[in-house]
This record gives sequence, C-alpha cells and structure tokens, in this order.
Amino acid sequence: MEILIGILIVVIVILAIMLVLFIIAGISNRKHDGMCQEGDIVWKARKRTFLGFPLSFTVYSLSEERLFVKTGLLTTVENEVRLYRVLDVQLKQTLGQKIQGLGTIFVRSSDKSLKSFHIMNIPNSRNVKEMISEYVEKQRRANRVSNRELMSDFDDDQDDGIDDGEVG
Repeated sequence: MEILIGILIVVIVILAIMLVLFIIAGISNRKHDGMCQEGDIVWKARKRTFLGFPLSFTVYSLSEERLFVKTGLLTTVENEVRLYRVLDVQLKQTLGQKIQGLGTIFVRSSDKSLKSFHIMNIPNSRNVKEMISEYVEKQRRANRVSNRELMSDFDDDQDDGIDDGEVG
C-alpha cells in the first residue's frame, strides 16, 4: 500500500512539473521578441517533442527578412540569419512525423554563426518550407544577391585546363 502511494505521489509530481513547463513555455512564446517587432513576424512555432506536444524551449520565427532561432529557458540564445544568406532549404519527414503532421526543415546558409541548422518537428512543415523559400527569393532580389552554385568540386592539384598562375 505504501509503495502504491509513493508511486502515485511521484506521478503527481511529474505531471505537476510537466504542467509548469507547459505554462512557462506558453508564456515565453507570448513574450515580445527583443530582436524584431511582433508585427514583423509572418510565422512562429515551437519545436514539438513527445507525441507532438510543444513542450520545448526552442522557438522558431520568420519575418520577411530574417529567420530566428531562440533556445533555452534560464539562459536563452537567440540566433538569426538574414534570408538572402540562405543557400538551401530541405524538408524531411519521418514516418512518425508524418503520422503526427510534423516535419523537420534543414536550412543551410552562408551566415557565420548559423551555417546549418534544423527547424525541428514543426506542424505544417511543407507550407513553412515553401514560405521560407519564397521569402528567401524575395530577399535575394531585393538585395541583388545571386547564389553562385559550384557545379563540381575541383582540387587545386587537379588539372582543369585553367592557368592558376603557379610557377612549376
């Protein structure tokens, strides 16, 4: 009998902690983002965890010019990447994510602090990926940025028929 009471107390404490975390996560999601005006945000979502619940301290935001990644509870880290710096956007959905209506977007950029990152376990991921791609193209045009893609990787030792100015 005492063991059952002990287990019940542990379960109640765990549920209470999860409820407090859920409330804190909701409050921090509603707070004004110091990096940009709330009106500038065109999309905002929280990373989903166990069974698709938003019990995470990672928040993703998208404005027309920047993509933000905010992580942490007690110590928060806010990163941003200018959309014209985004090189590639890729969507990946596992079977479990498909069942839950989630997906992970992999973003590769030329930004020094946020080169490659995942926007993990978010709802409507296909629409979000398309939205990011559209805003990336708009920002590239607005900033007159072209994405120079390398057609193949050449080693410096490889003879590609171009004079590199080396003295032999």
